[in-house]
Amino acid sequence: MPVKIRTAQELSQLTPAEKRAAAHLVTGASNAEGAQVLRISSTTFAGYIVAIGKKFGITSRSGRPARAHAVLASGQVPPPPAPEHIPDFTERDLRLLWALAENAETRDIARAAGIAPADARPMIADLVDKAGAVNDTHLVGLGHAWGLFKSRPAQLAGSARFHVAGRPVAATRSSLGVTPTTAGTSAATIRR
Repeated sequence: MPVKIRTAQELSQLTPAEKRAAAHLVTGASNAEGAQVLRISSTTFAGYIVAIGKKFGITSRSGRPARAHAVLASGQVPPPPAPEHIPDFTERDLRLLWALAENAETRDIARAAGIAPADARPMIADLVDKAGAVNDTHLVGLGHAWGLFKSRPAQLAGSARFHVAGRPVAATRSSLGVTPTTAGTSAATIRR
């Protein structure tokens, strides 16, 4: 029987148990909180989080936001519910959010955001507060719920408010949380 070579997509597919853990990860739940809800041990929950990271090449212990971004970007879990109001993120805020989502280590986050490593964690904490997030992992989840990962910060117009195609974003409720829309544009059009 010939050997079946698995594709990268197949290798990154989550098991049902990993998807259940990931659904709590994106809300910012700790290992203990996620384990309690799923009625499993904290060790088992942590094992699922580690396995998720390995599937996406994230081996750092501090890479929970990057793990959340990976599972949300792959469409394997829905984003967490989000407030209707999208905070007035600056372009700098959005660069930091992207850097947090795509990098596991503080020094790499700082480099990607163009800030000093010593400033990264305090600035992330300020961004968490601005968004009303539980922690930095939840911040990434909210970013997905608000549609902030659709366009790179360098492609965004203006620095006082988040814009899509030059128009301010308005938020509408959906079953998955909040879907960003722009004036005269449906949520379905934005998702394309």
